[in-house]
Amino acid sequence: MAAFTLPKSARLRRRAEYLATREEGSSFADGPLAASFSRRLAEPTRAGIPGGIARVGLTVSSKVGGAVTRNRIKRRLREAVRLELGNLPAVDLVIVARSSAARASVDDFRDWLRRAAARMAMETP
Repeated sequence: MAAFTLPKSARLRRRAEYLATREEGSSFADGPLAASFSRRLAEPTRAGIPGGIARVGLTVSSKVGGAVTRNRIKRRLREAVRLELGNLPAVDLVIVARSSAARASVDDFRDWLRRAAARMAMETP
């Protein structure tokens, strides 16, 4: 079953990483999601964490809905990110779900990620 999970090396896992991406990076909002991103260097950031690949963090606040709704959104987002990870540029990306994300499917999130990847590729040198 491990082949169908989002690898830890592709996740933002520490609060400091979320905050640094939000403060130092660029932001945009489109449809059911908002995002902040900052460029990643090719060097490893920590032991065992390769550089040059995208790392993604997900945020779904209680404003979006109850626990069941938030968890459903996170599962759909993780699956969309897992499927589109190879198409993302080398960035740290924080995705924030908005209230309309509750009605979005995995395919909607994948479409959003494709548009976001093109936008981030234009903005990152």
